[in-house]
Amino acid sequence: MSPINTPRRHLVICVLILITLNFALFLPAMRGDFLWDDKYFISENPNIQGPHFLRGFLVSPFGGFSGLDENSARMDRIMQFYRPLTSLADWLDFKVWGLNPAAFHLTNILLHTANSALLFLIVLSLRISVVPAFSGALLFSVFPLHFENAAWISGRTDLLSFLFGALSVWFLVKFLDRRRSLYLGLSSLLFLFSLLSKENAILLPVIYLFVFLRKDFGAKKAFFSILPYSAALAVWFVLRRIAFGSVGLQYSGRTLLDFFAAIGFYTAKMFFPSHLSVTINPVPVFKNPLYQIAGAILTVLFLVCLFQAVQKKWKDDRSFLAFGSYFLLLLPSVAAIFSASTISLLAWRFLYLPSAVFVASLVFVFFKALNLKAAPIILLLPILLFYGSEVYPKNQLYGNEETAFWLSIKNIEREDVLARFNIGIKGLAQDEKKSLAILDQILEDREQPLYPMLRVRIYEELAAHYTGVKRFDQAEHYFNELFKIQSSHSLVLYFNYSYFLALTGKIPEGEKIINEILKSFPQNHYVLTKAAKFYLIIKDYAKAAEFYDRDYSLFRNKQTLLLLQQLQPLLKKGN
Repeated sequence: MSPINTPRRHLVICVLILITLNFALFLPAMRGDFLWDDKYFISENPNIQGPHFLRGFLVSPFGGFSGLDENSARMDRIMQFYRPLTSLADWLDFKVWGLNPAAFHLTNILLHTANSALLFLIVLSLRISVVPAFSGALLFSVFPLHFENAAWISGRTDLLSFLFGALSVWFLVKFLDRRRSLYLGLSSLLFLFSLLSKENAILLPVIYLFVFLRKDFGAKKAFFSILPYSAALAVWFVLRRIAFGSVGLQYSGRTLLDFFAAIGFYTAKMFFPSHLSVTINPVPVFKNPLYQIAGAILTVLFLVCLFQAVQKKWKDDRSFLAFGSYFLLLLPSVAAIFSASTISLLAWRFLYLPSAVFVASLVFVFFKALNLKAAPIILLLPILLFYGSEVYPKNQLYGNEETAFWLSIKNIEREDVLARFNIGIKGLAQDEKKSLAILDQILEDREQPLYPMLRVRIYEELAAHYTGVKRFDQAEHYFNELFKIQSSHSLVLYFNYSYFLALTGKIPEGEKIINEILKSFPQNHYVLTKAAKFYLIIKDYAKAAEFYDRDYSLFRNKQTLLLLQQLQPLLKKGN
């Protein structure tokens, strides 16, 4: 039964149920704060909060544009992420609600609800009856692997990419039904929007090509039908190239066995999405031979199916398209492990797009095997309840402020090294002994791919912590260790070291560091505000106000304005 043949009241009731279910499950997350990447991309991002966002968002790295000088732009290009429509969505939330995290969470919930409804309509348009189509949408709504996408603000990238990708599929189905060029053009435009939200939909045209061939378009017609998608891909590539300049991708050193293990692990979790950690520790996954073997088998099976498809010898078109679509949509997330800029090698949020194919196929097979119309939905209720019991506690976890979020994670050993790093750092003020044990455990694992970066970050955080609590001997120890490790360091370290020098009476040395950084980054939001903090420490309020004023003139944001206002009584008192 297609959407056209389904009574409108049935569609409305189904959508209302989806809305109710999603809000009931995900509302606890709205109490949460900006967490982790949310700060870099939103709450502490001068680009989002500044007046000139619309001028350059389409040709800027995701989360970049922290400064107007050339050195700042060069630093931004190091981040190999280009997702301007996600930045635009964040900017729109900010313009409407300001820095209210509840509003950002609400947008994510609405996007996830819209995606569930879209999946329902797409499955209906494929001539599948309303009960299995609605069952698939229900399970997709509460699928446990989606908690990170809906409950974490930065999970929005996959939500937006799915939204535009699903709309692209929707118009493709319309094109196949009515053969109107307008629908093909809209489908390709929405595919471009999907890429501009996140690049994980990049292989969607390959699926479309097989659909065209399956519909007996012929090679020539299939070629011309795929051209608009090729044009969209070219536009995305050119814009991305402008954003990053000549900076290229660097190889991470991951192996083919790691690639197979990622495929095997992700697929296993699709079938058994239970007892999920908040993050994924990739080390045991990559070392697991069962995941490696499963991933290799799936890859070989895909290649065999692909060969059969090209030769037009497949026996079941629908099975091939379902499995092929799942594999192709999974592939970009798995291939990300080969990029040196990928920090989270494995993550649940990466599975949002391929999980739609998996869930829809699972429900279709379930209903077809039982050969019943309505009874299977009753049998699916236990699965629905099981999924919900996995998702709801995670939403409650994300409903905390940042420190409480990290310290509420119980099974620390199951988390990835970045999560353990944050748990260790955030716990220093509450339980220093426990936190140091966590950080020492990270430092003991020298085989960890991120070990060099984490060693530096841990020493930086410990040096800053001990400076803040005025235990200067310990702070000096970690600063000295950092200077032994390498000759050049992050701006974070140099500023923290300047604060240490100021607090230990070596103000001229600290000021020298500040001035050198300002010469290199004269129009950088982070640099200007951190320089102002140095002068606050030494109680030179006029100089601090000068830097805050300079920052506000370049990046009009409420935080800097508030700091300027708080300085006024001190300036008057000084005069």
